[in-house]
Amino acid sequence: MGGFQLALRSISGTFSTGALGAGLLVAAQYVSVVIMPLVFGRIADHTGKRPVMLGFSLVFLAGCLLSALANGVFAFAVGVFCIGAGYSVCEITGSAVLSDASPEKGARWINLSQGALSLGAVVSPIAVQFGVNVFGWSWRAVFWLCAAGVSAALIALLFTRFPEEASSCPQGSAKSARALFAAPAFVLFFFSILLYVGLENGIGYFTESLFSLKLNAAALGAYAISAYWASMALSRFAFGVLPLAPEKTLAGCLFASTLLFTALALLRTAIPAFAVCALIGFAFGPVWSLLMDFAARQHPGSSGTAMGLMSAGCGLGGAVFPALMGLISEYADLRAAFGLLAAAALIAGALSLAAVRLQKER
Repeated sequence: MGGFQLALRSISGTFSTGALGAGLLVAAQYVSVVIMPLVFGRIADHTGKRPVMLGFSLVFLAGCLLSALANGVFAFAVGVFCIGAGYSVCEITGSAVLSDASPEKGARWINLSQGALSLGAVVSPIAVQFGVNVFGWSWRAVFWLCAAGVSAALIALLFTRFPEEASSCPQGSAKSARALFAAPAFVLFFFSILLYVGLENGIGYFTESLFSLKLNAAALGAYAISAYWASMALSRFAFGVLPLAPEKTLAGCLFASTLLFTALALLRTAIPAFAVCALIGFAFGPVWSLLMDFAARQHPGSSGTAMGLMSAGCGLGGAVFPALMGLISEYADLRAAFGLLAAAALIAGALSLAAVRLQKER
């Protein structure tokens, strides 16, 4: 994630796509995030989560190899589509296992796993930028490194025990997507995570452009992305250990990010903007894990289906926001695109607060 975010402008240059085309390349990855977890989350509830994770680790690996070798924009788009399918299914399936294994500690365990994800996104931009500066790497190095990483993860999965007995449910007892969407709280959580992942991708994929094109500090772009992910990792590990009230934490973090995105859209100097990027990462830390855990705990026995639907919301937000920001950047102004993120954060905070209150009443 971090390496792709850093390399997006170089990839766009290789394939001559422009800002809008760059946003659409990101969207290609998230189209699969809409579809695949939705289908395979329900399958995992019935057939077991381990084989689903193993199979989609191979899909992830194939996508990395195809993206690294692509000589045309269509082949690259197919590669990132496979990457989106592979990591999204593995992410939601693994998170469902953690939530099922311990309803009391599920949110904290998911935060810890997401903290590990954030550490990867911290290391990747710095490692790739180092390779570019010292060894003359191209953007393709991002995908070769990811191929090596997912190969190691696949080997680890082969020796990992899954608590299937904790997540199994009698045949036919898992709820359908229609039944889940009949619950108002679930609908609000769905739209909250759609907006949240849009925020994540908006800042992640356009931070380098902001520093290069608006703040005249291209050298800080990679470090701003890493600072964002480092703060998110610290936040996720902290919330994974500290027993804080999840309901207040969720709404408070989203409302705080509203103020921070407003500041980022208005700032004209690089160092304060760098600090704001780090603070946004910290505010974002527990949000994904809490939204996912709230949705899964609301529907025991259907955690895979619930998380698959939530991941579809992630995919919609991840696909729409980069394309929308690319459009606004190309035809209006990049700062206006970051203003859009401030408004989306405010709406997400209001929706999540309403969802938690509905869940409590239930």
